[in-house]
Amino acid sequence: MYMYRLLLLITIVTSPFIAKAQSDKPIGGHFGLKVGASFTQIAISGSTVNIPHRALEPHLGAIYRYRYNRWVVQPEAILSIRGGTFQQEQSNGSRTTTGVSYYYASLPFMLGYIPTEGLTVQAGPEFSYALNAGQTGGPSANNDLGLAVGVHYDFLDMLNKFSLNVRYIYGFTNVSPEATAAYYNRNLQVSMVYNLFPKKKKK
Repeated sequence: MYMYRLLLLITIVTSPFIAKAQSDKPIGGHFGLKVGASFTQIAISGSTVNIPHRALEPHLGAIYRYRYNRWVVQPEAILSIRGGTFQQEQSNGSRTTTGVSYYYASLPFMLGYIPTEGLTVQAGPEFSYALNAGQTGGPSANNDLGLAVGVHYDFLDMLNKFSLNVRYIYGFTNVSPEATAAYYNRNLQVSMVYNLFPKKKKK
């Protein structure tokens, strides 16, 4: 429910800008800084006492965005917290809740296409390394391979240095510490990007 409300809010807020949005130059690249929040959850299959629920966690990082006409290549370096919360049913009928925090350093490599100025549709692999693998409350696997799919909006006028990035990441690696169950990372990321455009050369 929270995810749908967030997407609705993003649509309402950004709709006046999308018609006016513009990308950077048709050919060229620039760096950027991004920060945002992730709706993160563990998808579980198998036998376990844990009932997964979403959590809201931060992420931050840097990007390099290179555009060639309508095509975009965008490698990134991201630090994020994943996992979520688990509930366990007790013998008296009550439930206890525990948080699970997986700390990752990730390298997404996004390929994008610009169907209309200001809007980029993106997809690509994401390679992640767990910083707390094997520790209490951490994932069992050091690495996680995921597929990232999303959209990128560039704004105009006074907001021309900012972009909005919405992305869903589907993890393929079993990171479960339990032998009887498989855990997979699922994340919806919403980020604001501050674009570091090159300074214009003086004539």
